[in-house]
Amino acid sequence: MKILSTAFAGVTIAFVPIFGLTPGAVAQTTMEDLEAAATAEGKLMIYTSNHDADMQARVAAFEARYPGIRVEYVRQPSSQIFTRFISEQNAGVTLADLLATGSTSLYQEEPALFRALTEADLPVLADTDLLVEAENDNYKVFVNDLQKVTYSTSAVSEEDLAAHLAEWGNLSDPFWKGNIALVDPRNSNNQMSFLLYMQDIYGDEWFEDFMANGPELVGTASSASQQVAAGAFNVLVPTIPAQSAAIRAQGAPVGLYSPAGLNHVTASGAAVPVDAPNPNAGMLFLNWMLTEEAQAIGCATGGLPNIATQSAECPDHLPEEYSLARDV
Repeated sequence: MKILSTAFAGVTIAFVPIFGLTPGAVAQTTMEDLEAAATAEGKLMIYTSNHDADMQARVAAFEARYPGIRVEYVRQPSSQIFTRFISEQNAGVTLADLLATGSTSLYQEEPALFRALTEADLPVLADTDLLVEAENDNYKVFVNDLQKVTYSTSAVSEEDLAAHLAEWGNLSDPFWKGNIALVDPRNSNNQMSFLLYMQDIYGDEWFEDFMANGPELVGTASSASQQVAAGAFNVLVPTIPAQSAAIRAQGAPVGLYSPAGLNHVTASGAAVPVDAPNPNAGMLFLNWMLTEEAQAIGCATGGLPNIATQSAECPDHLPEEYSLARDV
């Protein structure tokens, strides 16, 4: 496994239709044929926004199962991954064999850039139902996450949470003034979706009161979780468990909390570019991500499975009522 640099300038995405792309060799209709074709390609490049704790565990397990395939990945926020991919497409270059991102906006807005995925491409679909379906056939949802509040257990008590954050709308409580970090919505449609739902539920006046509390914009929830641990902020919103999983496992004074009022679920999707250099390896990895083995890895860092599973590794599941993140 090789992790490449995540430095890439620019967050503005121009969705430019690309025509005349020629697909690579198509995977066959059996699992054995797909495995053989992917092993013959021997390598896989993934562009992802998923967190290192997740990706490192997934890649290690995949390479252990398929030792003939060497996996590399580039990790950036979804908007930057899409910018990078579109820039390469406009230059006539495709380096990624698979995109796996928290936002699925590109797959919905430019499906022609990605392969339509059927049971012939992903044999696991023959006997597996996905709980959250994609908006088209050109990508698949592989994991879900319920957004939560990340908070400092050193500065915030359970009594504080009960009194001042019983529901999401209490983020406008002056108790939190000057101590809120807000993940920059310009970096992810999921964060923008969260704010839009909050405004829908609580109204414009709530939004004004929330902004009066002076939330500080932070680039990513993963890095900001470390700032919470260091005492820079009392609460960080919105977040998913994987973003702080590593530091919580190390004993950092950071906790997760779910206020009432909104179950905002993000659905991560994956797609194989139509002209991927190693399309079979990309489809094999996506097929594997929809198995119980891979779903358990996502659950280990707080993700919610997208298949029906009784695995002990996946004690949490989608709530009965939830609002799916809008790709805006």
